Parts: sequence; C-alpha cells; structure tokens
Amino acid sequence: MPWTPALADRRRAKGATDRLVGLGRLEQLVLRGDGLTTTSLEVLTGEQVTARPLQHWVVAATDDLSGAAGRANPYTGTASLAVAAELRRAHDLLELLPEELLLVREVLLRGASQVWATSSVSCVLDRLPETVMRTLSTSEAPIGRTLHEAGVVTSRKLTGWGRRPAGRWANQLAGVRSETELVPGREYVMTLPLDGRPLGYFVEWFSPALFDAPSDPMGRNR
Repeated sequence: MPWTPALADRRRAKGATDRLVGLGRLEQLVLRGDGLTTTSLEVLTGEQVTARPLQHWVVAATDDLSGAAGRANPYTGTASLAVAAELRRAHDLLELLPEELLLVREVLLRGASQVWATSSVSCVLDRLPETVMRTLSTSEAPIGRTLHEAGVVTSRKLTGWGRRPAGRWANQLAGVRSETELVPGREYVMTLPLDGRPLGYFVEWFSPALFDAPSDPMGRNR
C-alpha cells in the first residue's frame, strides 16, 4: 500500500514543507532523517525506549514457505505468511543469495507505558560480523543500536514516507483508534557503504501522539 503524500509530492518536497497535510516539520524530521529511531523517540518523549520483538524468525534464502500457516507462536522461529512475504521482498530488494540467512522481526518500540512505534524488519545476517550475527539471531537486541555499538557503519536509502493506515498495528500504537486511521510512517533500505550492498529493509509506523508536543507553564512548546 503506497504512502501518502504521493510519490510526486515527495519528490517536490526537497526541504521541510508545511504543504503536506497531516505532516508537520517535526514529523518530517523523524520520517526523513537518518538518525536511530529509538534515539529520536527518546528525545521526543523523554522516556527510555526499548525494542521488544513481537515475532522473530531466522530463515534460509532457499526455504520454501509457500505452505506457511497464517499464525505462529511469537519468538519460536516458526514461519508464517508474514515471514514468507518478507523473504520474497528480501530476494527483490536485498539481493539475497541462496546461501544466506535472513532475520525477520516485528518489533514494538515501547516507552514507559505506551508503544510509540512499530516496525517490520528484514536483515541479511551473513553480511554482518560473526559476533553481531550471533547476537541478533539469538537475542532480542535492537538492530540499530547493536550495529552502532559494534562499529558497523551503515547508511539509509529512504524508499517511502508519509502516512498510511495503521492496519494491524492499530491495537498497539498509542492513541490510535482504528485500523483505517492514517499514521506517520516510512520505509527504507539500510546499506553497507563500504561495498554498497543492501543489509536490511525496514518499515516503521509511528503513533501520532508522539508528535503532540505539550506546552510548558510559560506557554512555550517543548
């Protein structure tokens, strides 16, 4: 499902603009910036944000998931239709090789008591140092921070941003009332700049409440 604004609008919006309905400059800073998502959330909320995998799979590029069940137990490695779709997308966008392993996660980014963002992530494990590969495949360690702490340099290519229906994330994101409610989001490919190879594909949805900056007692916005 495409993001709104339309692609043509995104191309015209080289700098921050007030012409995109429902997306202020603060939303654009988060959606179009290249900083760590968890860091952006912590700056905006003043809370410590933790990444909690809701689903976690490691699959081989050659796995046949055509008969995968629509439901799976969380964090068991059991394939579902969702991971089958991610595997197909990885072949298209990440140039997945037959001998490589793919990490697929669905993640909640949670503050003190609310979920501020969710993400769907596909990452090619074999393109990472062995220690990082082992950490990500066997633990709930967040991908961005794990790469940063290990000194793995990456860059991001933004492939879509704007607003789209919350869909199945509606019952997770703070303040969202229905599956059809439009929420800010983005998608991007993470690459390894040393050789230009794609490393991962990320799709992120954000709670609109994240951008409701309260005023201080002097009446100034935070």
